[in-house]
Amino acid sequence: MSSNSVAITNSSIDRVKQILKTVTDAALFVEQLLGGMGVGTNPAELERLTEAFGNLAAIAIQAAHSVSGQAVTPESVLALLPVNTLLTSPAN
Repeated sequence: MSSNSVAITNSSIDRVKQILKTVTDAALFVEQLLGGMGVGTNPAELERLTEAFGNLAAIAIQAAHSVSGQAVTPESVLALLPVNTLLTSPAN
């Protein structure tokens, strides 16, 4: 039988982490631009922006896990976050 497994190396994991950092940095930049333009000041806009960024993050996380062939767990997601990303509770 042939195997369809993908060989995962440290360099491929490092590349996935770099891609996720780039996605995170781009999302932060877009969020700052929108905030500077006053977009997201009403609750409905803010909710839609939050949902859109959540969807973007979910896609990036799922792609990273697919490439590495691992299951999505809280620990595996945290391992993909850029080191300088602070986790904060949502503002109420």
